[in-house]
Amino acid sequence: MTITATLVEPDVLQMKLSSWQGRAVGYDVNVFLLGGVLIDTGFPGARADLLDALRTSWPRGAVVTHWHEDHAGNVPALAAMSLPLHMHAQCEATLRARPPIRAYRALVWGQTDPLTTPIIPFDPAPLRVIHTPGHSDDHLIVWDAERGIVASGDAFLGVKVRVAHEHESPTALLGSLRAMVALEPRILLDGHRGAVKNPVELLRAKIAWLEETIGLIVSLAAQGVSEREIRRRVLGAEALIGVASAGEYSKLALVTAVLGEHTQ
Repeated sequence: MTITATLVEPDVLQMKLSSWQGRAVGYDVNVFLLGGVLIDTGFPGARADLLDALRTSWPRGAVVTHWHEDHAGNVPALAAMSLPLHMHAQCEATLRARPPIRAYRALVWGQTDPLTTPIIPFDPAPLRVIHTPGHSDDHLIVWDAERGIVASGDAFLGVKVRVAHEHESPTALLGSLRAMVALEPRILLDGHRGAVKNPVELLRAKIAWLEETIGLIVSLAAQGVSEREIRRRVLGAEALIGVASAGEYSKLALVTAVLGEHTQ
């Protein structure tokens, strides 16, 4: 496990958490210190290194963008250390229930401990927290209006993201992306890509691509084309992560998620 710290600009620190397991599947994880506020907590396998790194600049609190273990994996440890925390109520409920995750996720990130400690509420003002469902129902972003910086969790990830979980809502994600564009951010802090400068055009491109992709999927389904054939025609061969996850996070799951919203 390695942590690489990069000062994006004054009082904005990016910490890239990298493990051999994450690199094997093509994913590093970024957490950020934005105006003294920790954005996300990284994955359980990074706990010791992250806590060591934070001791030199202990945050005044943390915002958790969503419950997935690569973002909320160290919430239980930080709550036990009395760090004030802000998260969606559904995120907290999920962390307390600790639903089982598949073996590949436990191997890559580790299993989040159950959250048993009472949470000390945290108000990150002047930062603003905005509910942005799509990637997950509990997803939040953090907006620094003064500096034009949005910490986007997994709401962006890239323009042409061809994989998803079946539980995702592509339609809700479109609404969340439009809300992010309306902010006109100068810098976007992405949970996996890191700091992205001048992101508005990229967000607009993602909206256009997702709208087109949803339209193609729905149109082909209306013609009686099977989900697997739609995946092949619209998104291409299944991605490595789709195979490794046994379809949980895959191109086929993106097709299923779209049709789940548009064929009822």
